[in-house]
Amino acid sequence: MHTALTTFAAVGPLGHGGPPFFLFPAFFLLVLLATAVVFGVLRRGGWRARSDARAVLADRFVRGDIDADEYRSRLAELSRK
Repeated sequence: MHTALTTFAAVGPLGHGGPPFFLFPAFFLLVLLATAVVFGVLRRGGWRARSDARAVLADRFVRGDIDADEYRSRLAELSRK
C-alpha cells in the first residue's frame, strides 16, 4: 500500500509526470503571438512616420513653398528610406 501511494504522489493523477502536454505548445504560441504584436507595433510606427512626412511634403507643395522638382526629389528620397 505504501508503494502505491508513493508512486501515485510521484507520478500524479494523470498517470505521467510533469504538467499536461498542452501547456508547452500553448506557451510557445503565446510567445510567438507576443513577438508578432511587438514587431507589428514597431513596424507600424515607422510606416506612420514616412506617411506623415509625405503628407507634410505634399502640403508644402500645394501651398507653393516648394516647386515640383524639389517635391519630386524629396519624395524620391523618402521612398528610398
